[in-house]
Amino acid sequence: MALLGGTAAFLANRNIAVFSDGARTLYRSYLDNQTDRKTLFSTSFALSFYLIITFGLPVSIAGRIIIAHTILLACDIIGALFKDDRKGLFFSAGTGAVFGVILMFLMQGLINLFALLPIPFTDNLASAGNLVIILFCVFPSLAIAYQTSAKNGLIVLVLTMLVKQAAAVYGKFRFSNINIDLNADGMALLFAVIAMIFFAIRFSKKTAGSAKETFAVFGKNIDRIKKNILLLAFSGGIVAAAATLLLVAEGPASQAFTAQGRYGEAAIAALIRCLGFIPIVMTTAIITGIYSPAGTNAVYVPALLFINLGIAGLVGSFLAGALIMVIEILLLGYLAKGLDRFPGMKELSDNSRTAISKVLDISLLVGGMIAANAIASNIGFIWVTGLYLLNQNSKKPISGMAIGPIGAISMGIIVNILHLTGLFPK
Repeated sequence: MALLGGTAAFLANRNIAVFSDGARTLYRSYLDNQTDRKTLFSTSFALSFYLIITFGLPVSIAGRIIIAHTILLACDIIGALFKDDRKGLFFSAGTGAVFGVILMFLMQGLINLFALLPIPFTDNLASAGNLVIILFCVFPSLAIAYQTSAKNGLIVLVLTMLVKQAAAVYGKFRFSNINIDLNADGMALLFAVIAMIFFAIRFSKKTAGSAKETFAVFGKNIDRIKKNILLLAFSGGIVAAAATLLLVAEGPASQAFTAQGRYGEAAIAALIRCLGFIPIVMTTAIITGIYSPAGTNAVYVPALLFINLGIAGLVGSFLAGALIMVIEILLLGYLAKGLDRFPGMKELSDNSRTAISKVLDISLLVGGMIAANAIASNIGFIWVTGLYLLNQNSKKPISGMAIGPIGAISMGIIVNILHLTGLFPK
């Protein structure tokens, strides 16, 4: 965690990489002397702090694994806080390292504290993420509906349900003295993703656009990223190693699978989210010359698959993460041109990212309701539903994904307060 925090803050301070896609564009203005460091810091703080408090922390506590956004967005802020000189370099890296360690102990301390309350509720918080595992296979149908039609999306949704049911009923069999047990959730997700790619290819048409001329303008930015390839490779390796050690999770979906020890499905979920974020990461990198400390998030895929391999898995995870970052950077221009040449695939990435967000919103909201109701029967449903509706009418609404976990955690705190007053007996 010290290495992860220190590296991410160092890269942000040296104007090499930041996790926030929005902050990436600000750094371009700073490098072009159109804005100063104070403005860069204040804007970076405004973009990231709110998301850390309202999304990163509650989802991390509920899932018991730190969402990467929590530490990487915070390190964006830390890196921008100090001047990009030698002194600022050491201060930013040191502060980031200390923050990483404090964050780890803080998260564990909060969970331990909640367990000591008169009415413990940490075990119930797991319910907030359980629905993510069940409902994640829905997003390809929604992405297909965005890209083609609701009719096609409905067809794939029905077939996805049938595949899942068939795998649940007939997925256990014996073949050549080998017991085979197909996971219903995994098979349903695999089928849905294949169907999504099929529709994307079918509706994708090559265009004769001037990608070469377009991206030649940004050649200097790509070269700038390539000059820092070793530092970025180290960053990718550290992110992957942290994921293998179960210290950080790529996102709510892979976090939910990882928490249940279903690392293969967690890797699939991370890969799918990676495909959805390739366009925005690549595009902002080419335009600004600033990359992400986790790249396109593909580094999480091998990291999750290496979890049970001990020290060899940890070393392999670091090397795989570093290699993936190198490959991403070397292919940066080619990938961007490919997305421009095949708009159907680019549209698929955009649609899948939107669809995943929609499904996660619903999954975490309903999961939070179930968790809150397990903590306090009936009033749990009332509390989370009320928070959701009030948030929609707030002047500054927080991320919809965070409402469920926030509602469940706050419900646990509320019932303990009520217990002290005698209004909530054990």
